[in-house]
Amino acid sequence: MSSRLLKIFSFFTRNLFKRLIYFLVASSGLFLLVNEYPYFGILSILILLFLGALFLFYKGSLTSVHLSVVGVLLVIYIYFILSYFISNQSLSSFMSYSFLRYDGNFFFAYIPFFALAIPYFDYEKVSRLYFNFIFFTFSLLSLAGIVGVLTKNYSRIILDDKYDGPMLVGLNSAHNATGSVYALACIFALVFTLRSHKRHKIYYIIISLLCLIGLVMTQSRGSYAGFIVGALIVVWLHFRSILKLIIVTAAISAVSIPLLFLTKLHERFLQILDISNWTVGTRINLWKKALYLFKKSPIFGVGFGRFNDINYNINNSGYTLISLDEFVGVPKIFYTYHSTNFDFSSAHAHNSYLQFLAETGIIGLGLIIFFWILCYRIILRAYNHTNNEFSKKMYLSCLGSIIVLFAMSFTENYFSATTMMMCLSVITSLSLGLYWQENHK
Repeated sequence: MSSRLLKIFSFFTRNLFKRLIYFLVASSGLFLLVNEYPYFGILSILILLFLGALFLFYKGSLTSVHLSVVGVLLVIYIYFILSYFISNQSLSSFMSYSFLRYDGNFFFAYIPFFALAIPYFDYEKVSRLYFNFIFFTFSLLSLAGIVGVLTKNYSRIILDDKYDGPMLVGLNSAHNATGSVYALACIFALVFTLRSHKRHKIYYIIISLLCLIGLVMTQSRGSYAGFIVGALIVVWLHFRSILKLIIVTAAISAVSIPLLFLTKLHERFLQILDISNWTVGTRINLWKKALYLFKKSPIFGVGFGRFNDINYNINNSGYTLISLDEFVGVPKIFYTYHSTNFDFSSAHAHNSYLQFLAETGIIGLGLIIFFWILCYRIILRAYNHTNNEFSKKMYLSCLGSIIVLFAMSFTENYFSATTMMMCLSVITSLSLGLYWQENHK
């Protein structure tokens, strides 16, 4: 009898331990809307890193699918670290919280690719839990936002901007950060709606509508554009039919265009054409600065994390003026910034491509693009070959999200934006692991 009780106790203990592991691995999905209180998200990723290191020591291996991806990512890490130190930046600054949160957030945001490459859990179960966390938190915030707008009770959940009206920000520091992850959540909800059976389709339609309303309330124009591009790719990969793509595009346009005018959001898009608008003017100046730096050191860049450190001003003729006294090397070949002033802030070039060209040159940007194309190709192959319905949803969600990343990176530095990359890194690494798990079985 005691032996039987011991077996039962052992079974429930192991089951409870597995559930705890799954919860801890997926927990970062609960903290994508609280970057103003970053310790929650940081803790979830550090737990993920700790578990990965622990089980790597225990198991001593990565999944075969992760190997090439992690290998390329390691090369990128090494190149960026060398770029950082060659441009006369200190080890103490590199290890500081301010650097890792702002200029160096790339190193933190891509940790899930390493941490989730160790196969110590069921990738499908963790992925299901991660999606449930996202659908719950994002739907709940959308409902809170709707109530806030209807009652005109603009609490901390709604940022009442005197220029553009109420914006949904949650507990993030900026509406663009919230908009970026809402764009991903909308892609996930769209995929689950398209691929679900009838009894579940209504549920996911409701989730999709709530996420879309939340996305609209963020007033993030780059996020709108990113979602639209990603949604078109999702629809194409799902139907593989030009006619159905046209029909769905027409349906989305029929719903979204009147909504834009009813909510007066079309005025936000028209502001893009107004160069006198301060947001447009600021972006143009930052793009000029990035292009100027890129031209000075096009191959290797001026140094990873250096964009904010370089002071500049605009003269009456409208040209960007930057002092070259603090640059060392050969112009247009290897020309790095060596001043010891450091500006750790959320400022950036508002364009990932220009940001990485300026700081790390053609080599750095080329490595980043190659990395994401490699991920896309592997997951596209997985999507085309799997017969598992959940795996189809997982892979298609990831494919659409990578397209969103490429599209949105024209408007912000999303290649290393912590809020968005915390989500996309987890989803992509889980997709790679799920593909390995299917082949392994």
